[in-house]
Amino acid sequence: MNPQGIYTLVSHGNTLHRQMDTIANNLANVNTIGYKEDQPAFQQLFAATMGVANESDEETFAHHEHLAPYTGVGAFFVSVADMGKNFAPGRLITTGNTLDFAIVSKDAFFSIATPQGERFTRAGNFSLNQDGQLVTADGFPVNGKEGPLIIKGTDVRLGEDGSILVDSEPIGGLKMVTFPFPERLQKMGGAMFAPDDEENAPVIPDEVQLTQGMVESSNVEAIKELVRMIEANRSYKSMQQALTASDDMNKQAISLAQV
Repeated sequence: MNPQGIYTLVSHGNTLHRQMDTIANNLANVNTIGYKEDQPAFQQLFAATMGVANESDEETFAHHEHLAPYTGVGAFFVSVADMGKNFAPGRLITTGNTLDFAIVSKDAFFSIATPQGERFTRAGNFSLNQDGQLVTADGFPVNGKEGPLIIKGTDVRLGEDGSILVDSEPIGGLKMVTFPFPERLQKMGGAMFAPDDEENAPVIPDEVQLTQGMVESSNVEAIKELVRMIEANRSYKSMQQALTASDDMNKQAISLAQV
């Protein structure tokens, strides 16, 4: 096998390793409230490595293997192009906890105050800190439309629009946001997200729908991830076998050349 073929196999092995890491992380978060699964996107890097434009005549010419028989450079390299996120809603799970809030609207997020700045999440498993402030499971304050949300009372009611009543008295509402390009949000650990550029700044939606006493589960489907893991493992074994066969062929060729 020529060097290009070996490089292709090795690059494929690297992407399979990245895919296995992604699957393992998804499975580890199958019970994480509000978690959105990662989906690695792969690309062929022939055009980049050969210095030609994607979908150009040169790239197409090589892609159809016209070039390979004459130059031996018809090999393709595979890499992770992007780590996409699947923002499909998770199941709504009834908890009965009055401080558990679930977003029914597809594209909305809670706004959270962290030491690193404003972050956004779909995880609504909230509680109160020692000062009566509404906080996330990690202790970060939940942003209200008009500032911190302090709850001092026993009867907490959440309106569908995010407004909060405590003992029948309004204390403000949850700050809810959407994004022009949700697919470009960056994961910041756990179920937290942040925009990656100014064009994707948070927007206050005209309407939002929430419900109380429920949380949104992770959208990871364990069975599908296990199937992907099995497929990736089989592909990795095939790649290793191909590399071993290539190594054996090279050894035989060297032996013949020495005769």
